[in-house]
Amino acid sequence: MRTRIGKMEADRTGFAQEVARLGAQAGDPITDEAPEQASVRLAERLEQAARAREARAHLLLDVQKLQDVQAVLSAEMAVYETTKQQVLDAFGVKTLPEVAERDEQLRERDSLLSAVAELEERLTGDLALEDFAQARSLLESVDLDGLAIEKAEIERRLTDLDEALQQQVVRRTRATDKLDAIGGDSQVARIDAERRTVLLEIEEKAARYIELKLGVMSASSALRVYRERHRSGMMSQASDAFILITRGQYTGLTTQPVKGGEVLIATQRDGQSKVADALSKGARFQLYLALRLAGYYEFAKLRPSVPFIADDIMETFDHLRSEEVFRLFGEMASVGQVIYLTHHQHLCDIAKSVIPNVSIHELG
Repeated sequence: MRTRIGKMEADRTGFAQEVARLGAQAGDPITDEAPEQASVRLAERLEQAARAREARAHLLLDVQKLQDVQAVLSAEMAVYETTKQQVLDAFGVKTLPEVAERDEQLRERDSLLSAVAELEERLTGDLALEDFAQARSLLESVDLDGLAIEKAEIERRLTDLDEALQQQVVRRTRATDKLDAIGGDSQVARIDAERRTVLLEIEEKAARYIELKLGVMSASSALRVYRERHRSGMMSQASDAFILITRGQYTGLTTQPVKGGEVLIATQRDGQSKVADALSKGARFQLYLALRLAGYYEFAKLRPSVPFIADDIMETFDHLRSEEVFRLFGEMASVGQVIYLTHHQHLCDIAKSVIPNVSIHELG
């Protein structure tokens, strides 16, 4: 027993000496601390060093990736500089703003040349000649002073003819009035008055109809332009949201033209397609929610965002789809305020698990 005790004490002394040696080697000399505690601390430092070594290796990999990206960007920059120099040499300038100015001048020159060619064609056609050279030769031999005198004479004659025409119109009107006044009683005059009234009403209603028709056409055109301008981005965002909410059961959204408009079609995972009205109740709710989310993002691009309020729209959603919806709501919170009203406690628990910084208010 004494031998065993001696060996154990020797082992303890050796352990303490080894721990002290390792502490001194690590720059952490052992004072009055127990060897066991010092051993635990040195083991923790060893584990931290291993993690630091691993982190350093990852950082070196990241640095290498960034250097590769930098090399690619440098190559692209070199190509850009070469192209830029070629453009500058082609335009004979030193800066890109001067290139833009030269390009604008060239466009203006082309426009002027086109206008000149059009005027030459019109002039040749009006003079009934074969080419502009003949028209120019003819115009160069024209006496401008004589043409001015002839023009003044023609304008005077046109004025005289216009006055004569007005007088003839007045005479015809008076003769028509006298002719209309002929009759044995007031029946003719009354019918004529009614006819004039009906004609005025027709004219007024026709003008109103044309005005309304033009307004409807303008509104339809504006709506079509707006829809075409915003549909691609909004449809893509709605499609992504619908795929996420349905957890891949549907793979996208598209539209198909029909008589009088378009219909919305959902594509299933197996490749089959369904129109929106043929979807199940839950799938329709998820589709309309995806469209609302995309519309909210589109609205927030053009004007200050307003709160997005939803009232228990996930009653038909299962647990997994509810998680995806709350994840989308969490992303929307970076654009504007999202308010969800519910009386289901399990939805509050899902929201807490998906969105750590969610605020839950219990209304009494």
